[in-house]
Amino acid sequence: LLSRVPHAPRALRRRFIRCVASSALGPEDRFIVRNERNDVHLLQCPTIGVLQQAMLELGELPHICVAGESNAGKSSMINHLLKKKLARASSVAGKTRSVDMLEVNEQLVLADLPGLPSRDHQVARLWDTSWRPLVMHYIRHCESLRAMLYVHDVRWKVSPLVREFVREVEACGLPVLLVLTKDDHLRGEADAAGVAEHQKRLQYTKSIRRSLDFEGIHEHYTCDSSLPAGRRGRRQLLRQIEQLVACESRAAAAEMLEEKAAKKQGREPRISGQ
Repeated sequence: LLSRVPHAPRALRRRFIRCVASSALGPEDRFIVRNERNDVHLLQCPTIGVLQQAMLELGELPHICVAGESNAGKSSMINHLLKKKLARASSVAGKTRSVDMLEVNEQLVLADLPGLPSRDHQVARLWDTSWRPLVMHYIRHCESLRAMLYVHDVRWKVSPLVREFVREVEACGLPVLLVLTKDDHLRGEADAAGVAEHQKRLQYTKSIRRSLDFEGIHEHYTCDSSLPAGRRGRRQLLRQIEQLVACESRAAAAEMLEEKAAKKQGREPRISGQ
């Protein structure tokens, strides 16, 4: 089903997508994101003015934003999480050209942010002049924003631009959960190198975390639901999102993620600001 909301301001008219045209509630409706049916409104915010209106309209709901380099699998991951083709996945860099707010089941806003320029620098000028100011305005001024899912292809090295961006986001007090995508591609690389798949995964993961100087939580993700890893990754990431949404503020979300990271790494949690 695809319809327009006639009473909304023209700049904020929504695309409303219902995965299944049914109003019956099932046991899984207690979850924010469901397996079979999700009601989603899309608000595209290509300018700061439209973005400010959207933040007012959706300010009462908790927000989680999704960022990453172009072609890192950001939009594909969102589509896989919601079990619907909503975000515009493409092999062409810069397909997402606005802050796309996805209101999910009237409980959550997933914000798909424009992609950072990848190593071919196809959209570097657009990022510097238009998209980066838009993204940073959203991060700094959306009070209901709880955390960022930063999506990174597990096989890619970390560029200086990515390192700078992640540090700037964290400096704004927004916690980052690192999502390492395209995990299913590792088997071929491992076979070609004559090593075990888990060794290749560990090698790449350590390199990325070290390059980012990242001490938080990371998740591995593949969008192939035919693989156990694809189904498991989706469950684990949705569980993280549920816990982030339950936090009352980004500060509380940061504290929760830090406590989980410290427990996993066998260290004491770091006090905010130190």
